Amino acid sequence: MVYHPPSASEPNGCIQTLVISRMIFMILLVPLSLIIGMLFAVMIVFVAYSRHPLLGLIVLSVLGAGLYGVVKWEHNRVQRDHPPEQ
Repeated sequence: MVYHPPSASEPNGCIQTLVISRMIFMILLVPLSLIIGMLFAVMIVFVAYSRHPLLGLIVLSVLGAGLYGVVKWEHNRVQRDHPPEQ
């Protein structure tokens, strides 16, 4: 039996693990940040409503405008990246 070391072009297992972990993190970054952001938004709304109902409505309207902005941004990004076929 003869030992054949791996060729220099193949990355080692540690590099492959880091690359795969980074790809999974990039895929899950937007959904996880939206989920965590919405949890914080709900907590902020509850705190604002406990202080004063008008303050709660103001915070809720600001969060609604922010959500509308995110949806509009995502819609424009999808239209730019994947134009409709004609």
